[in-house]
Amino acid sequence: MPLQVGSDAARNIAKLVLLDSNFQSMPKIVAEGRRTINNIERSASLFLSKTIYASILAVIFVFAHMPYPFMPIQLSLIALVCIGIPSFILALEPNKERVKGRFIQNVIGKSLPTALTTVVNIIITAIISWYASIPKEIYSSLCVILTVLTGFILLAKISKPFNLLRTILWVSMIALFTACFVILKDWFSVVITKQYIELVALLGAIAIANFILFNYATEKILRKNRNIGVDAHIDPKG
Repeated sequence: MPLQVGSDAARNIAKLVLLDSNFQSMPKIVAEGRRTINNIERSASLFLSKTIYASILAVIFVFAHMPYPFMPIQLSLIALVCIGIPSFILALEPNKERVKGRFIQNVIGKSLPTALTTVVNIIITAIISWYASIPKEIYSSLCVILTVLTGFILLAKISKPFNLLRTILWVSMIALFTACFVILKDWFSVVITKQYIELVALLGAIAIANFILFNYATEKILRKNRNIGVDAHIDPKG
């Protein structure tokens, strides 16, 4: 009886129990764990990015005397090409890469720069539109383009290193967005006339610069916190 109790106790405290008593199952278990953690990390980065910038923009435009930049159908387009399809594909992708770093820090490190870039892009676009008296539909379309551009940058970041599947996914999302913007522009309420092409290019360059800046700042802060955490676990007595 004591032997049985000890065996049950060992099972209860064990992190892993081999039900088939076959250690050849270990590589498959490790591979499945890596796939689950890495893929959830990528998908979480996409969803958290939208949650952050949507929350910040909601607060800003509640108090600002300006119209909200997006229409509901435009948000559906952004969610489709930047979150919905990519997260579905990446969640099912085989992934044997080693799990590196901490899950929360990795997700924040990817999603926060994207969210902050999106917020700053829209604020800049709103100010320019207000001073230049840009029509509402053009202003809204500019915000859609910049948000999708930033979303594609994030998608490229979480897809590294690129393989065939991730390359096809990234190129397909760009093609899908272009098709929706050109063919289904009335459906998604997006339109850009020729006179605003230069403005789109300028805002796109600013968006890329903002992302690089926020990405650098975020990585530096997270790296500093990571080093502090490591130092805190070091015994002063050596």
